[in-house]
Amino acid sequence: MSLSRRLFLTTSLLAPAALRAPHALAQDYPVREIHVICAYAPGTGADTLVRYLAEKLRVLAGKPMIVENKPGAGTSIAAQYVAHAKPDGYTLFLNPGNGMAGNVYLYKDLGHDVINDFAPITTLVKLPFVLAVPPASPAKSVAELIALLKEKGNKAFYGAPTNLARAAGELLNERAGLQAVPVPYKSTVEAMNDLNRGFIDYIWTDATFALGLARQDKLRVLAVTTQTRSSLDPEIPTLQESGVGNFHLEAWWGAWFPAKTPQPIVDQMAAWLNQIIADPETRQFLATSIPSEPFPGNPASLLAYLKDDIPRWAEAYRLSKIEPQ
Repeated sequence: MSLSRRLFLTTSLLAPAALRAPHALAQDYPVREIHVICAYAPGTGADTLVRYLAEKLRVLAGKPMIVENKPGAGTSIAAQYVAHAKPDGYTLFLNPGNGMAGNVYLYKDLGHDVINDFAPITTLVKLPFVLAVPPASPAKSVAELIALLKEKGNKAFYGAPTNLARAAGELLNERAGLQAVPVPYKSTVEAMNDLNRGFIDYIWTDATFALGLARQDKLRVLAVTTQTRSSLDPEIPTLQESGVGNFHLEAWWGAWFPAKTPQPIVDQMAAWLNQIIADPETRQFLATSIPSEPFPGNPASLLAYLKDDIPRWAEAYRLSKIEPQ
C-alpha cells in the first residue's frame, strides 16, 4: 500500500473521533474532583461566597469541589496560579472581576495576562460601592455633602481603607471639583471609628459592610457607585442621579478557567453556574449573607465586561496617583 493511501485511510479513521471529541468531553466531564481557587483567606466574605458556590457545584457536577485559598497581592497570586494551571477544566477560578481589571494598573509585573491567560466562563454577582457619612452629618444627600466638602476645601477628608476607596474618592474629587484629602486606614472598621468621631467627613466602602450598619442607623448611605440603583436597597440613588456625571465603579465576580480549556467544558461550567445563580435559594443567600445581586452571563459577556472595566479602573487609579507595586 502506498504512503499516500495509508495517510488517507488513517486520516479518515481519525476524523470521526476528532469530531466526537468535544461532545465526549462535555458528556464525560468531570471525571474527578475540581479544585476551586479562592484569592482570599478562609472565613472572609469572599471565601464564604466561593464555598457556597462550590457546594452547589458539587451537587450539580456530582464530584467533590476542593476549595484552595491563595490570598495575597490583590488576588494576583491566585490568578497567576490559575493562569499557569493545566487547561483541563479541573482548576476553576471564582474571583472579583474588578480586582483583575484594576490589578493591571496596581502591579508592574502580574506574571499573567488578565485577558489572554484565562478562558472566561460567566459573570456571577455584582455589588456597588457606597458613599456614606456618619448619622450625625448635616449632609442628607450627595449635593449637600459636595457643598460641605467644597466649603472645607483641602480641610475635607475621606476614609480610604483600600485602593478601591481611594480611587473612588479621587474620581469624585475630579468629577465634582473637590479637594478632599484621602486618609489611609488598615481596615474599614478603623475608618468607621474615625468617621463617627468626626475626624473624617465621609467614607467609601462596599455594600456588604455599609447596608447592615445603615439598617441599624449607624451609618447614612447617600449613593451607590453603579450605573443603576441596586436591588439591595432601591431607595438609595446612584451618584449620577445625584448630579455626579460619568461615575461608574462596582464590585463584580466572574468565573474563569486557564486559557485553552476546551470550549465544551467552559460551556458546561457556565450552564451550571448560571443555574446556581438563578436558584431562589441562591438569590436569598446573596441578599442576606453576602449582600449582592445575581449577575448571570456567558463567556462572551464576561470577556466584554472585563475589557470595559479595565479603562474605568485605569482612570480611577491614575487620578489617585497610586504607584504600581
